[in-house]
Amino acid sequence: MGTGNGRDGGSFSPVQKLGISIASTGIAFTYIGKFILKNTGRFLYVLAFFISDISSLAQTAPLKSSGARLSLGLKVTEYAPGSDSARFRWPTHIAFGPGEYEVVTDLKNNRFMFRESLGHPFQVSPIPMRGPHSVVYNPRDKLYYANDTENHRMIAFPDLSKQTIRAQTKEIAGITLQRPHDVVLDPSTGWIYAINPASGHVFRFTAIGENESAIKVPLQGYARALTFANGKLYAIGSAKGRIVEIVDWETPTFKVHDSHDPSGRNGSSGFWTKTGLVLNDAEFFQGFWYATSYFMRQRGMRTGYDKNKFIRFKTFDDFNKGNWTDLSQLVPSGITPYYLTVNKEKLYLAIFNHGAPGTGDSILQFSSL
Repeated sequence: MGTGNGRDGGSFSPVQKLGISIASTGIAFTYIGKFILKNTGRFLYVLAFFISDISSLAQTAPLKSSGARLSLGLKVTEYAPGSDSARFRWPTHIAFGPGEYEVVTDLKNNRFMFRESLGHPFQVSPIPMRGPHSVVYNPRDKLYYANDTENHRMIAFPDLSKQTIRAQTKEIAGITLQRPHDVVLDPSTGWIYAINPASGHVFRFTAIGENESAIKVPLQGYARALTFANGKLYAIGSAKGRIVEIVDWETPTFKVHDSHDPSGRNGSSGFWTKTGLVLNDAEFFQGFWYATSYFMRQRGMRTGYDKNKFIRFKTFDDFNKGNWTDLSQLVPSGITPYYLTVNKEKLYLAIFNHGAPGTGDSILQFSSL
């Protein structure tokens, strides 16, 4: 949730609309951009891809029907910072609420940036933290809950514009927090969930210090995210490329969904042919799962680092067999896609430049045409 005004000292040239066809993938789209910031000589790339048709599935495994076709119908735009003067360095997440408030987690700048609504200027939150990854607003107690990752704690606070922290903890249910990453809220029950990425512990509580419990999820390696979809909680395993449904917290019981992986190797980051998927997040949106991976440009590599970094699939059976659509063309080359957020019939994606923080870092918005 953030705020921002126009860029100082610059004016934009007229929009150039370019029609581009990528025959090798069967994707036809229109690319709108680039805007030239005349007074500074810098370029602002505003991505707006109008996808008319996608006819090829990711070539990761044999398809039962080689002639399968999908009509995607997505419009992709740069949502933030857009024309705002704010500059992100490794944005990892955007959250919404209360009301029209928006909050961007700006990891490398060790801060949240927030705005009252779209069109308002971004403001810098004075909440003290190091390397945060995500935040969620709980309407029941009117508090924000965030992972202060590099300080190994969870914090709760009422106001983004003030330094006041209402509660904090470095352990939950007697387990020490170690670089906690994601935090999500079950709006129907009020349960809040967080995750220790290295140990596989997922935590549940109603407020810091209240009704705490923890379970260990079979993620088999590093895990960055949690997600709610259709009333179910999922833990997203990065290193294994695994999505685990937490079927019952009390027992606990799980359903494990592994991705197709011809590499046979794990890693906390990588690229498709070296590690298979290295999941950052997965989110269900308008009948499909969307998933991101921690892929980045590797030293000496000229090609191959973008493949399958952003994918879409219909079922977990498709996920297991590799029957997915590679949407990586919708994210700039060499840029890492991170956490996904669904809000008001739109999908949002935080992206950043791993090797050059602040270059191309933004929040993308996906909406139906």
